[in-house]
Amino acid sequence: MNAKHHSFIHRTRELFRLAWKESLKSLRANLIPGLILQAVMAAMAAAYLWHPGARHLFTELARIRSDWGLWFSFLGTSLASALLPEILQRFRGASPANEPSLRGRLLFAIPFWGLIGVQVDLFYRLQLHLFGPSESASVIVTKVLVDAFLYCPLLAMPQAVCVFLWRDHGFTRRGFHGWTPGRFYALRIFPVLMANWMVWIPLVSIIYSLPPALGIPFFIIAQAFWVMVFTTLSDRSQQS
Repeated sequence: MNAKHHSFIHRTRELFRLAWKESLKSLRANLIPGLILQAVMAAMAAAYLWHPGARHLFTELARIRSDWGLWFSFLGTSLASALLPEILQRFRGASPANEPSLRGRLLFAIPFWGLIGVQVDLFYRLQLHLFGPSESASVIVTKVLVDAFLYCPLLAMPQAVCVFLWRDHGFTRRGFHGWTPGRFYALRIFPVLMANWMVWIPLVSIIYSLPPALGIPFFIIAQAFWVMVFTTLSDRSQQS
């Protein structure tokens, strides 16, 4: 019994060590694009607060979002996360030989990212219903904590990692073979979650500080800038 207990502790420590190592790699890879995106979002929030022209533009976006409802979230997130990488890819030259066709990539990306946009919209509405408008620092902090430490680790990151792993293995279950649930979460999901916390906790703090109608427009814009910065960084690393 003692030997089994010792073996369990040893395996758990080793798993934590590997998970932390992978997380540090993920954090280093996302540090620069994350800082750029945070600066862009902070500048946008400042423009909304102090620049009349920017306030009018964002207010108009909020009106369109209210008129279109969930369709705005679906279409906006799809444009930012599915079509934008394809537009940027035209500047990168030839695609890898084993990459799916443009039609195949879009048939996957448009519904996936559109549904993510709808999910985020519904989650923001749920937060508004549960905690009310962000009229105090305590409400903003509560929404950020629920977003970062419940929604992201329990739903957002696991679903994204699993769906992309499924896609990258030809829409089969091959990528999941040989994993135990604990090891899969520690080595595949947790590093992505750490990078998400570093980049998006400051961003959602900004988003939850704004009027509720601006939450999804700002999320979509943040997603668009994230794709542009990350794609550009990836291109440079491939060329070096």
